[in-house]
Amino acid sequence: MSVAYTIKARMGLLTATALALSLQSPAAFAQDTGTGQPARADASGSGLDEIIVTARKREENLLDVPVSVAVVGGQSLDKQGVQMLGEALKAVPGVSVTPTPVGDLLFIRGIGSGENQGFEMSVGTFVDGVYFGRGQSSRHAFLDVDRIEVLKGPQPILFGKNTIGGALNITTRKPTDTFEASILEYIEPQFGTFRTTGILSGPLSDTLAARVVVRSYITDGFVKNTFLGTDEPRRRDWVGRATLAWNPTDRLEVLLKGEYGKARMRGGRAQISKASPTLRQLIQPIDPNAEYELNYRKSGPGVANRFNREFEDASTYNANLTATLDLGSHTLTSVTSYAGYDVDYAFDSDFTPLDLIHQLWDQSWRSWAQELRLASASGGVFEYQGGVYLSSEKLRSDKLAFLNFSQTPLPFGSGTRVQNFRQTTDNWSVFAEGTINATDALSLVAGYRYTHDRKGMDKRFYFSDLGSLTPNPNLTVFSAIGLGVPHQLNDIERSTNNHSLALTLRYKPGDVMYYASYTQGFKAGGFDEGDTKGKLNAIIFDDEKVDSFEIGIKGESADRRLRGQIAAFYSQYDNLQVSIFDGVAALIVGNAAAATSAGVEAQAQFAASDRLTLGVSATYLKSEYDSYPAGPCPFGQGTTCNLTGKRLPYAPKFSGTLNARWEDGLAGGWTYSIDGQLFHSGSFFTAGDLDPFVAQRAFTKLDASITLTSPNEAFSLALVGKNLTDKTTAHFGDDIPLSNILGNNYEQYVDPPRTIAVQLQFKFR
Repeated sequence: MSVAYTIKARMGLLTATALALSLQSPAAFAQDTGTGQPARADASGSGLDEIIVTARKREENLLDVPVSVAVVGGQSLDKQGVQMLGEALKAVPGVSVTPTPVGDLLFIRGIGSGENQGFEMSVGTFVDGVYFGRGQSSRHAFLDVDRIEVLKGPQPILFGKNTIGGALNITTRKPTDTFEASILEYIEPQFGTFRTTGILSGPLSDTLAARVVVRSYITDGFVKNTFLGTDEPRRRDWVGRATLAWNPTDRLEVLLKGEYGKARMRGGRAQISKASPTLRQLIQPIDPNAEYELNYRKSGPGVANRFNREFEDASTYNANLTATLDLGSHTLTSVTSYAGYDVDYAFDSDFTPLDLIHQLWDQSWRSWAQELRLASASGGVFEYQGGVYLSSEKLRSDKLAFLNFSQTPLPFGSGTRVQNFRQTTDNWSVFAEGTINATDALSLVAGYRYTHDRKGMDKRFYFSDLGSLTPNPNLTVFSAIGLGVPHQLNDIERSTNNHSLALTLRYKPGDVMYYASYTQGFKAGGFDEGDTKGKLNAIIFDDEKVDSFEIGIKGESADRRLRGQIAAFYSQYDNLQVSIFDGVAALIVGNAAAATSAGVEAQAQFAASDRLTLGVSATYLKSEYDSYPAGPCPFGQGTTCNLTGKRLPYAPKFSGTLNARWEDGLAGGWTYSIDGQLFHSGSFFTAGDLDPFVAQRAFTKLDASITLTSPNEAFSLALVGKNLTDKTTAHFGDDIPLSNILGNNYEQYVDPPRTIAVQLQFKFR
């Protein structure tokens, strides 16, 4: 089906749907009043909008929160046509959300978790108070978001154990007390990208309101596969969410939310960026058009010979019930949640058109959690909140690696490597935070959290004949070339008990607030899901801990036209958890001795006039290993390398963003706006062994949009440009397996090129 035909069909559907909605609701059009929009003048034109956040589990003005927080508003995300979390945060300095073949990697200030299915993230993601701790969770549709709060630095007291690098506090939109509906259509014709979002919200009775959101997403991909003659990665996603808000009295609010989504991807964007002479000789007869540099052309995969194409099929689901009871002098909040995903991957592990090594992964995750929190009213001499948290998780990961050396001169035969991994995690904690307001200007905040974390693991690893699941003990050749040693481990457990403390001194004599804080945090240890050797002392990795210091200033001018914040931080990490690809066939998890993340962050917004708003944010970062004498080495440089004093991955020394918005009126009540965003990043490593070949050089990217809006915001038409500088970058790269046999080869995960899209929106009420 041609792109032109698809556009025509979708425009016809869009017009028909808009007409149907307008006939159902002849009332006036609605005005979107999203919160957390940091780069917009307020309605009176007298200054910048107030930004309300819940970074401390209370609604507060951002300028009163003694934490370094970056806020991305929902209206801004809608204007940019954002589909995924990584796209939403790509221009936040000091933050990296990196897609990999099997999940996303989240880093703040150079601190994050590597690519291993046994890992929980060092940056915790919370959606409406519900914790999502795995990289797979952030890969799926980003839907109807009110705001994202990026809390930088450890957040152990109110958010919990796995926030040692920071936390993403995401709030979705609630049902409205008046009827509203909207349709948003995003069309990018060059790569066949179409995204439709429909929203219906309003009251069902005097005490009950509902909101339903549905999104579909189609794209044909931006990478040309020279071997298969296809464009990749092709995606076909849809996701839906329903939210009920029940207010039987003025004191009680109950929110029930359910969400379900399916994602289907065919092909991938990983490509060979460097190939040894040995590998080139094997590829050339099969694909003479193969290229070996970072661009938008890949060769492969040989997995097509078995599964027809690389694929990822995923289902995600979650439900949560949040009840908030106003007791007068206190507020009692209960958050109950259930979440999970099921995902199947088939991907080519050698990243070539050879039918050499390809894998089939089947993974599922389930999580149940309950939090009960009691908070005093704000404004007294002593404010406090505290509560209990319980959670239980189950992870199942089954992997088949099909090894076929028959079309190569390598004398290793063929077979299947089988890995079965099961992990349970039970966690409970109690926490409390108190604030003494010594004067109207001076306050002291103290927090404490006790956490008990228990993990259990079962693991089986063996080799079988190709296409069989029956162990074959005679396939010793695969162990001899480093592909693993058969083993079985049952009922392995580890437990952690942790005490975390936090102290903050806050002083606000006027429009400017000063703060200083000390925080202890930790990330629980666990089991290396990707281990292939079976040695228990190597499979278990230890807890990671941090002592963090931060000082900061926040304030705004009296007329609210200028607002800014600056923070300096120093965080010392012990037993830093790292994940390294061994260059042969496994991701190895371990603990680096120590690391320090230190630097300065600054943000400012300026309403230069009623029409022009400017913004700037920047991070200077020095994130280095303090002691890592037995670190990994790039290919060919030995078994271990001393990485002491070297920069951590995803830790550019400097990153910064400039943004501007011009908004003005036209005849007849129409308005137009021009938005621009310039993001610069210094160079950074993308591989755990700090290999310079796959390091990303410094780059600058420009996004911009022009939007035309009708009176009362009933209709808008936008032209949206992303990566207008057309800079080719890759946020992930590593060695290709079997480097010990095939030589020095690399694969990289290329980022999207320049795109220009049209976005239309209809709003009704």
